[in-house]
Amino acid sequence: MPTEIWLAPVGAGKTEYVLEQLVHTIEAQPFARVWVLVSGKRQEDAFRQRLVERAGGRRVVFNVEFFSFYQLYHRLLNIARRPPRMLDDAARYGLLRGILTNLKNAGQLDAYETIAETPGFVRIMAAFLYELKQNLVPPDTYTKAALVSESAKDAEIARIYAQYQATLQAHDLVDREGEGWLALEYARTESYAPMGRQVDLLLVDGYDQFTPLQASLLMQVAEHARRALVMLATVPGREETVGRRFVEAFGQLQKYSPTPPVIHELPRRMESRRAPVVQQVVDSLFLRSAVPQSADGRVMLLEAPDPVQEAAEVLRRVKRLLLAGAQPDDVLIALRDWPRYGGHFAALGRAYGVPLALHQGDPLGQNPAVMSLLNLLGLYESDFRRRDLLDALRSPYFDIPGLGSKQIEQLDQISQRLIVAGGRANWLDAITSAGQPLTVGEDRDVSADASLLDGDSAAHLHTHLSAFFEQVTPAPGAALADYVRWLRDLIGRDDEVDPDDERDDWLPSYSLRMPAQIRRGDAPDLISRDLTALDEFMRVLRSLLAAETLLAALHADRVLDRTLFLLELRTAVNHTAIQRGPVRTGRVLVTTVTDARGLPHPHVFIPGLSEGVFPAPLPEDPLYLDSERQALIERGIVLETQAERAADDGLFYQLVGLARETLTLSRPTVQEGAPWLPSHLWRAVTATIRDADALIQQQRIGVGQVVPITEAAAPDEVLLAAADGLSRESALADLPGAYTWALREFDSAWRRIDHARAMERRRLSRWMAHDRYSGRLKDPVLIAYAAAQLGSDRVWSATQLNDYGVCGFRFFARRLLRLEALEEPEEGLDAAKLGTINHAILEATYRQLTQRGLAIAPENLDEALNILRRAAEPLLANAPREHGFADNALWAEEQAVLLRRLEALVRLDFSDQSPITRRLAPGPRWPAMQEQPFTTDGGVSVSIPVEIDGQTERLRVQGFIDRIDRVGEGVVIVDYKSGSSPIPVGDMREGRNFQMMLYLHAAQQILEAQYGNDAPIVLGGLFWHIRSQKSSGELRLDDEGWDALEQARGHIGRYIAAGRFYGAAAQTDRRALRPLL
Repeated sequence: MPTEIWLAPVGAGKTEYVLEQLVHTIEAQPFARVWVLVSGKRQEDAFRQRLVERAGGRRVVFNVEFFSFYQLYHRLLNIARRPPRMLDDAARYGLLRGILTNLKNAGQLDAYETIAETPGFVRIMAAFLYELKQNLVPPDTYTKAALVSESAKDAEIARIYAQYQATLQAHDLVDREGEGWLALEYARTESYAPMGRQVDLLLVDGYDQFTPLQASLLMQVAEHARRALVMLATVPGREETVGRRFVEAFGQLQKYSPTPPVIHELPRRMESRRAPVVQQVVDSLFLRSAVPQSADGRVMLLEAPDPVQEAAEVLRRVKRLLLAGAQPDDVLIALRDWPRYGGHFAALGRAYGVPLALHQGDPLGQNPAVMSLLNLLGLYESDFRRRDLLDALRSPYFDIPGLGSKQIEQLDQISQRLIVAGGRANWLDAITSAGQPLTVGEDRDVSADASLLDGDSAAHLHTHLSAFFEQVTPAPGAALADYVRWLRDLIGRDDEVDPDDERDDWLPSYSLRMPAQIRRGDAPDLISRDLTALDEFMRVLRSLLAAETLLAALHADRVLDRTLFLLELRTAVNHTAIQRGPVRTGRVLVTTVTDARGLPHPHVFIPGLSEGVFPAPLPEDPLYLDSERQALIERGIVLETQAERAADDGLFYQLVGLARETLTLSRPTVQEGAPWLPSHLWRAVTATIRDADALIQQQRIGVGQVVPITEAAAPDEVLLAAADGLSRESALADLPGAYTWALREFDSAWRRIDHARAMERRRLSRWMAHDRYSGRLKDPVLIAYAAAQLGSDRVWSATQLNDYGVCGFRFFARRLLRLEALEEPEEGLDAAKLGTINHAILEATYRQLTQRGLAIAPENLDEALNILRRAAEPLLANAPREHGFADNALWAEEQAVLLRRLEALVRLDFSDQSPITRRLAPGPRWPAMQEQPFTTDGGVSVSIPVEIDGQTERLRVQGFIDRIDRVGEGVVIVDYKSGSSPIPVGDMREGRNFQMMLYLHAAQQILEAQYGNDAPIVLGGLFWHIRSQKSSGELRLDDEGWDALEQARGHIGRYIAAGRFYGAAAQTDRRALRPLL
């Protein structure tokens, strides 16, 4: 009988009709052979379920076989008794890579020579060869077309294709599409005809596209079946828009059918089951003449800021449906961009308690255990960069021999103190040096460090870290089998495998015991997840090894280097998914849009209807432009252009037609801080809904918006909504009941939240006094401790006073709690080391000028520069060793820049434009003192008078004055700054910076101690910024200057008396004077 092609609109009952025909057939012939060709496993499962429901009391149905096209290929070859030797993907890529290598070495690849062996090009070429095979283009046909084009690129691709196919045939191998070629060849033979007639009924359902290979094979098999029905969707009147893909599929079947098929139009049987407004959307989609209808609660349009919140809003709607009585099997969520949305739906489904059947597995490379392992394998590539190494050592997935938490903490401290940014040798040298004291930076308040490690600890750490470095670094070159064996040993054996499983006696000499570490977790679902991922990772290794074994059998074995091995491993992992395959019954189905086709549901959700998501952007063809494809088409090579591959409009139309009762569309609205525009698919649906704008506005989730308490789907959302509702000026009507319920159901959690909320309200209030949560000490022991720390015995520094002035809590955390921010060590100079080196060179320079009695004047500039260069030479040469950074090319550049800046400072200082001359004291100057200590390092004891609680007390202070110059009968103070940020005098007046005030007082007392009544007067001081060659904070000790000093001392006295430790800058907080002790 001729093949029957039945055409019907989307959702018109095509599958229902097919089921009727199947049931009629098996009722008439209980043992009839029925072949059902469906587009995917989900469609097969749904078809089976509906068949059971339609079969009435029949509990068993015999001789019904289900196929995808690839399964059909395999079945036909088994019937022909020609079971193929199939290549899996890893073996296929390996084979193609070997062919590319041979062609490259033979000088036959000019256009692709530089990229021929890269994994990316191998995959691109593999995909293109599949496209050629799907389009029934044999190598000789492509070669002839390439000869006509005279293109080097075409010729090389033809050469690759011919060599690839010849290798397969020579070794009796087939790839996935080649199996289809063999099946088609068999179906065309006379010997298949008797077998084909044994198929009583062939049913094809759920397809909207066919490749030439699929269409040709299908129509050939259908030709011999006793009856064949092919169901196709159609959109009458819209064949050039949403119906284009259906027209093309119909055309393919007609083109490759041996005899003309019989065309039927199926009456609209199912549309009456669809909600009227949903039917209106289906009928009116993409039609300009459509008359908008009211949504009537059947069409929902949701907007949320990003995909995470969008997925959350979708699942809240799903949960509401389930609570209202809908069954999980009634709900379908179809995703166009699985990587963007799949993980969010999985996590939120668990959080909301919504049972989900996630069709597609998680990418293997995103599993935490596998990610940790891949990061570990890449440590050598960054030469064990500090952060990467410490993260790997602290990973819960590794049990590293000899390196426990104590040793890892020691390494962390060593890297901070001895500035280890990375480098295998640097780590081991730092461990060896860990017993030596070292002072880092310019803060003279910090004394030299004690030894970080004792001898035994250093030896233990050195030995085991060396072993770790050696064992996790892959060999520079080896056979793939050796790399796989090394990696298997590193992962370790699973000592808790099923006792019935076969076990080998391998015992690795060095292992991270990953399976055992995974089993130590306390969450069974996470343990199962990670063990499954580790098993899949081992399967990837076996697949790579099998591919390499095949290549060896084909005399294409090779020795890899570690870079290529890791590249191939990562590529394979990134293209592998952990398949879940959960049972659908009792679960909401979350699947891709392509796998959702043919699965009608009462409630359909379609997320991602913004530009760049749905429709998805078409990727650029890396081999051919559309114009080049068109040229190949004209030479007889069947290919699709990019425009012909665009199919999202038709996909979307099919998805909309799946909805029976409700249709919910959603989209994200913000991308990287900018508005995310809706796609034309979203706009097409809103054009059919009269109240679309009001509906969108009503249901939109804004940026930072808290989910209303009536919409909350998880305890944390309920509690957050309750807290937000209590913070509003006007309470919501439903808040009291929800609040009471939250208090009853989550009493402990709510009390913590309410306590934190009240604490933050007090902290942020302008009218409520500070308390113990905002810097006010109340515990007597703490008060006594703070008082002792701030008492008369304390020696203050400019840095301490500045900390206190900028933020009381900064001072409290850093000076009383002794907490320091952890910063990542950097190679080369940081600001502290740069300042130390600058100070040392300038000190040595101006000290020699002082000793030689040279004035700071233009006539002495050349001598001053010579002194600077001679002083800098040894200091710069020894700086890497003394300050703990690498003596490399970067340092050579940095010291040249550093020296240029210091020479510029000296030139400016010895000129008439010196900021000291212009802003403080004109006239001849002589350097008098450099790096002058006070109250430390043998310097004069210095104190400043401050008024505390109405009494004048002396505050002991310490530090170093960078430079004191003599000008006539007075002196001026110079403080060098490596940075360029100015320090205005206003900071001192307002109580934020006390450095210059402290130095001016200290200088006067130093001079009085040295000269007695003949001491010169202090004229003023300034900060000199080396980078910008500018000065700031110039303060002359005239009446205005003395007034500034008095104001600064007043601030210090009030700060110390108040003991204010809250996190607010003094100049912006009127409560700064409130006592906290």
